[in-house]
Amino acid sequence: MLPSLSFPLFGCQVDWRALCLDLMLFRWICGALLSLGVFLVPSAASAQEGLPPRAPLGLVWEAPVLKGELYYSAVTAMVETYEAKVGTSLAPSKRGKVGIKVNTRSGRGLSTPLQLLRAVIEVLEARGFARDSILIVDYSAYQLRQAGIMPSISSDQGDFEGCPVYALDSEQHYDLDWFYDSPLPPSLNQEPQLFGSLGRGSRSLKVGAKERKSFLAAPLLFEVDFWLNLAVGVDDAALGVDGALANATLWNVSNSQRFLGNEATASSAVAEIAAIPELNERMVLHFISLDRYQYIGGPLFNSRYSRSEPLLWMSSDPVAIDRLLCDKINKHRRLDGFPEISPLPRQLPFAASLGLGVFDKSRIRLQRLALVAPAKNDQSFSEEDEAIPSNGDFELE
Repeated sequence: MLPSLSFPLFGCQVDWRALCLDLMLFRWICGALLSLGVFLVPSAASAQEGLPPRAPLGLVWEAPVLKGELYYSAVTAMVETYEAKVGTSLAPSKRGKVGIKVNTRSGRGLSTPLQLLRAVIEVLEARGFARDSILIVDYSAYQLRQAGIMPSISSDQGDFEGCPVYALDSEQHYDLDWFYDSPLPPSLNQEPQLFGSLGRGSRSLKVGAKERKSFLAAPLLFEVDFWLNLAVGVDDAALGVDGALANATLWNVSNSQRFLGNEATASSAVAEIAAIPELNERMVLHFISLDRYQYIGGPLFNSRYSRSEPLLWMSSDPVAIDRLLCDKINKHRRLDGFPEISPLPRQLPFAASLGLGVFDKSRIRLQRLALVAPAKNDQSFSEEDEAIPSNGDFELE
């Protein structure tokens, strides 16, 4: 059984500001937990299965989304650059399946772009994955339908253009033995049934225990060789920024709304869930499209506070990519006279303390891919490195 990754100090009864729980204390706690082997211990299975390696932490690739190419050139160039960097291809391995975690939380106007999803599917298909082995995962069946990813209830199909779609709130894709344990009570508007029967298991949970458990997405743990995270960018009252980290963690488990009551519980839950080895080890790449992102009024979509740039980011480092996203959001908040997100989202330094990524801007490198002569079957590109300054905003050309 997965050990509890929650720590009583971060329960909802604790006031963050009153107790001054700063990053030094969190690092001390994480160091103690790491010494006990709680976080980021590679499993024997991961060493045997030859999981795709990660690109260096702190490295974020950026590519333009060229008109008429519908993300295909950008995604192809990025994946090829990643493969050249790590020296291996994103090809099928022992399990022969791949997962795609999309984000439909903010509504139809601010979900993972369908054209980005299609481009990623085509790139994976070109590397040997059959469409019926490309699993698309998100929490809500209703929101997946609203985003056009899951067919309507009246449809006799259950896939997206040949790829299976798994809605976690169907309660068919959890495993009783795999969960994130926290003393926080469940949210009243999520998981109302308290799981009569879940996933692959059939045992009932002990009374009083099921309310504190957030079950993990079993397909991403047990069915796929690796998975890709197609996040969106939007501000969030509890998280500061809903980006790559949140989509890979809170929107990837059951009963997640209970963590959003205050910043401390939300931030610590994001970092702790991201550090679960069996979830983390197969999380290879994160994508965020800047075709539409929202800088205030989130997490629900509001077109008035949205901006659009024909750019795509990709990284193996969810902390670095969220840090750049936070700077983007703060820039537009300043321009429109709104207060910045301050302090910066705590899940970023927390996750960095667990070795999940780079938070310090001076250590983040933005590598731009300049696509040349784009064509679906004949494309070339050049690379340009840029160090992100430690102070002030970075400007995209």
